[in-house]
Amino acid sequence: MARKIERIVWHTAAHGRDGQAFDTTAAQIDQWHRERGWSEIGYNVVIRFDGTIEKGRDPRKIPAGVLGINETTYHICFSGHGDIAPLTPQQMESGIQHTIEMLHKYGLTERFLNEPDGLIVMGHREVNELVRRGLAPTPTTKTCPGRLVDIDQVRLMIRQRLTRPPAPTYEYDSQAAGELFQGLKQVYAAASKLKLPEEAMRFLNQFRKQPEVDAVIARGRQEQEP
Repeated sequence: MARKIERIVWHTAAHGRDGQAFDTTAAQIDQWHRERGWSEIGYNVVIRFDGTIEKGRDPRKIPAGVLGINETTYHICFSGHGDIAPLTPQQMESGIQHTIEMLHKYGLTERFLNEPDGLIVMGHREVNELVRRGLAPTPTTKTCPGRLVDIDQVRLMIRQRLTRPPAPTYEYDSQAAGELFQGLKQVYAAASKLKLPEEAMRFLNQFRKQPEVDAVIARGRQEQEP
């Protein structure tokens, strides 16, 4: 029977020493967790410094990431130590993209967008807020995913990705692209000769900078290059 996922939780491996964070592997975490008597790694995925996603526990199984709410959570662990070093840009990008994929997969996107304080995406340490609300039984003393990981900023970045306008679309035609480019060159030349006012030129420039126009011209010019 498929698990009902209600939250996606971010962690770090808390793996570092003397001010240096280590690029922890899923295999290392699996070994640590087995030594603690667990059946296997507790997290569902591990994201390395270069953004590579390594598989952990099968998400169909109950993970072991946050005591008391594992039955309804999906766990992402990042290599390193969030109290020593922030996530790498590659980790952040990969983590945000994977979280968005899981929000879609588990039908949590609308809840995430409509419940800004719902902790649908959360850091491990935020379980204490769930306990305060009566939604989790066991608090934690951990700072996980670390003091240098701003979960509020993570949620903001995810929200911006989910709500940004879709990429512009157009129907490309090679000949028309060339005609558009040549036509714009002629318009700019004529506008210069006529000494049109800045406001008129501003409207012309705005048209030229439209994403669709820019993409069409860039593709057309690329096709014409030897």
